[in-house]
Order: sequence, then structure tokens, then C-alpha cells
Amino acid sequence: MYRGPQSPDEVTVELHADTTPWPQTTVTDFRPVTVFGLHGGAGTTTVVSLFGEDALDAGIGWPVAGGWTRPLPTLHVLAVARTHYAGLAAAEAFTQQWAADQLPASRLLGLVLVDDGPSLTDGQKKAVKRLLRKVPRGAHLPWIETWRHLPPDPDRLPRRLTKIIHAFRTPR
Repeated sequence: MYRGPQSPDEVTVELHADTTPWPQTTVTDFRPVTVFGLHGGAGTTTVVSLFGEDALDAGIGWPVAGGWTRPLPTLHVLAVARTHYAGLAAAEAFTQQWAADQLPASRLLGLVLVDDGPSLTDGQKKAVKRLLRKVPRGAHLPWIETWRHLPPDPDRLPRRLTKIIHAFRTPR
């Protein structure tokens, strides 16, 4: 588990004028953790399954609360990306927008980077560490071969993953 700035107020980042705002998704199902992918195939469904009923898969837009309840709750959001080129590029763009305070209305819990294969190059390892330190909490999920054939069993997770899930469930 990596730790970084708790809010954009702790960092100073300016975006390029031509930066496209991150897409948003309105959420009306309020759970302790709202998970969204930074790109298609990020591993969001897998991460949600690790949390069980405590998590909601919000797709690939920055989740914001909607619906008719007032006041609207603050969503606790977990971003997910793969460790391949497109995933790391999406994570870079996302962390820049978060640090520039361009993602309103919800609270970022952190970023989870999910391995895209059984081993990472040195460049991928460096990028993973750097990106996970740019957000409040960062976690790296290793490649687990059995998940290619069977869904994760939340009752039989490796201790490392159990600790990661507990850390995201526990407010700081």
C-alpha cells in the first residue's frame, strides 16, 4: 500500500489548456466504495468482486452522486487501471486531473493498478510506484493466474489483498 497527498490542496498542478475533462457518471446506488475504471478492461469488475456488496461498479466515468435525496452523499471513489501502456497513460492523465482539483463532488480513496500479465518490465514497475504515490492511497494487485479461469473468492484471498481491501474500507 502506498500513501500520497490526501487532497488536491496538498499539491500544485496546472493542466494544459487543451486537457479534456474526465467524463462523469451519475451514481444513485450509494455504497461504501464506488469503483470506476480509467479505461475499458481496467479490472473494475474484479476489484468490485473483492469488496463484495460494499462496492459498486460505476463504469468508466468519474462517479458523482445523483438522484433525489438531499443532501447528496459524498461518494468514496476508487480508480482502477491495468499496468499496460494504455492503462498507465490513463492513470497518468487521471492523477494529473485529480491533483489539479478538476474532479469535484466525490472523494478519491485511491488508485488500484492491476497487473496485465505475469511479470512487469522495470519501466512498468517504476511507473506503478510513481503513480501510486500521487493519490491518497495506492495499491498494486499482482497477476493471479487462477483469476483467468475462475472468479476471485473473497473468502480465500491472499493476505496481501485482504490488507489492501481493509485499508480502502477504513477511513483515514
